[in-house]
Amino acid sequence: MKVVVVKGRARRRFTAAALGLVLLLIAGCVAPEPEGTAAPPAPRPTAAPPILDSEPSSPTLPPAVLDGTALTTDELVVDTASKGQIVSGLGIDANVHSWKGGQLKSAIDSYAAWGPLTWRVIIEKSDWESAQVGPADSIDWSYYDSVLTSPKLEDLWNTISYIESKPGQTVSLSLMGGVSGWMGGTRILPDKEDYWVRMVAALVAYGRNKLGLRLNLVSPLNEPDLNGVEGPKVDPDQAVRLLGNLGHRLDSMGLGDVKFVAPDASSVEGAKTAYAPLLMADPYVRSKIAHLGVHTYSGDLADLPSTLKEGDPDVWVSEFNTACDSCDNGVELDDSWNRATSTAAMLLSLLQQGASGAQLYDAWDGFYEHHGAFGYWGALAYDAKSGTYTPRQTFGALKLLYNYLPPGSVRVQSHGASAVTAVAFTDPPSGALTIVGVNGTSSSQRFRISDSSGRSAFSTTEFSAVTDKGVTSSPQPRSDASSLIVSVPADSVFAVSAKR
Repeated sequence: MKVVVVKGRARRRFTAAALGLVLLLIAGCVAPEPEGTAAPPAPRPTAAPPILDSEPSSPTLPPAVLDGTALTTDELVVDTASKGQIVSGLGIDANVHSWKGGQLKSAIDSYAAWGPLTWRVIIEKSDWESAQVGPADSIDWSYYDSVLTSPKLEDLWNTISYIESKPGQTVSLSLMGGVSGWMGGTRILPDKEDYWVRMVAALVAYGRNKLGLRLNLVSPLNEPDLNGVEGPKVDPDQAVRLLGNLGHRLDSMGLGDVKFVAPDASSVEGAKTAYAPLLMADPYVRSKIAHLGVHTYSGDLADLPSTLKEGDPDVWVSEFNTACDSCDNGVELDDSWNRATSTAAMLLSLLQQGASGAQLYDAWDGFYEHHGAFGYWGALAYDAKSGTYTPRQTFGALKLLYNYLPPGSVRVQSHGASAVTAVAFTDPPSGALTIVGVNGTSSSQRFRISDSSGRSAFSTTEFSAVTDKGVTSSPQPRSDASSLIVSVPADSVFAVSAKR
């Protein structure tokens, strides 16, 4: 499906694609395949469906017998010998303005219970230095001790500290929104670049050295290719200069282990053609970038991962979600299961296209300074009257997928079982094969999972699925010679894991 990329949340004006209805072969009778749906015209693109590695379907197998019933079964063929990208960071975006004296702890607890996550912790606006003070080449800690203990910054430190107190959690600090007017406001003035470098370096050093935080991953720019509101406008040449100078400044402060997520561009195509080539061409800057960060609300990665060379950083989609026309402007959407499955399908698409990490925008509802409004992107809904958080449908859908894809999972090639969207992974430490997917049809789907490498039969299996009614019980996978037969509930997000 052709996808038109829309730059920035402010201009995301499209609806998520509905997952097509496909009927299985039942009792040996073949139902007609549904006709394809044409791509919608710009400027309202639909979310990209997951891209299969090869063949879109597979031939019908001989009838299998399950619970005494003869069934015609489609097949998902997995090549466990193939090696794709390694999952290095699935997680969420986290707005620190919601700390509210510790009220946010229950929301953080809810996510930490998922297991290891990457938290893109957002501080905005980036305007805590209200005036130019002192020379840019020195840090006056008596000045910064007062600046970096303001209520806004205290919310940042408290949020990071509480997240880091949970086992297995990783924090990536993200600077969002414009800078102070004297520094440029919607851009970073050339003669103030060294002050911007000092501001960011002092922030990181304070968290590390004075507060004892593990903080070693930073996204210093946010959507530099957009409008100066989401973050200061910074062209590719200036981005290389700023990141290089910031890296050297941190090195000189004994913080050489701090790496960047950059450029966090709003346009994947722009990141691919403008930012990434220059960032990767500078050996030092390349060495300081841990993950090439991009944002997409269409699900299209524009083949970015395939343009990177061996030794280049992997790709993180540090903001993804299904489109929402009004979520930045204080208007709450209906909590629909269709939105949840569309967002889950988008995550699978990003993984299938080669993303190694993805962070959902947003973990919870909250106020954003740079929009001047309450945002309703959260997988956790916030009730201001009670100060409590309630899971939306997206929370349960992503929880299941994240639970089955721990850091270190390796994507492998798969094709077939065309009635469902499925992506395959192996877990090297345990040897498990994991299939995560979405059944967007209105009927249950049954398919066989086989390994093209011809390895021995699976000995232990585990299956989970969630629908709009919550976690559902389904028949566990059944062994059939060297393959598995899986039954997936209608309109569900599912995962199956098998070991030999």
